[in-house]
Amino acid sequence: MDFRFIFYLFITMAYLKNKLLEKQRKYLRRKQRVNTQIKETNPEYRVIITRSLMHVTADVIAADGKVVATCTDKGVAGKTKTERAENAGVAFAEVLKSKKIEAVAFDRNGYLYHGRVKAFADGLRKGWIQL
Repeated sequence: MDFRFIFYLFITMAYLKNKLLEKQRKYLRRKQRVNTQIKETNPEYRVIITRSLMHVTADVIAADGKVVATCTDKGVAGKTKTERAENAGVAFAEVLKSKKIEAVAFDRNGYLYHGRVKAFADGLRKGWIQL
């Protein structure tokens, strides 16, 4: 192997590592800022979103820290992941209505309010849950 190739490979790997660390740093900064803002208002219930590559999961947590309800978009109808997230939000709104929960604080958990996270929030609003 040529020395220049190894040097180029080393520089490229260092660049990618720093880029990944910067993304993680931004995510953690957003997460801390969002959690601080929500906890300052001291809501009765919070909806915390967790997003993976394939699915969106939401948990409702009461002020005392107990999990009241949970939902995922596995098995929900929809062609795209965004449509599934919105339909899961509507279905989750029905579950919350049955538990007599009318208003929740939406904790996006550091994720950008875009795509599936926004679709889930819109689905909750369609189900008449006040965010």
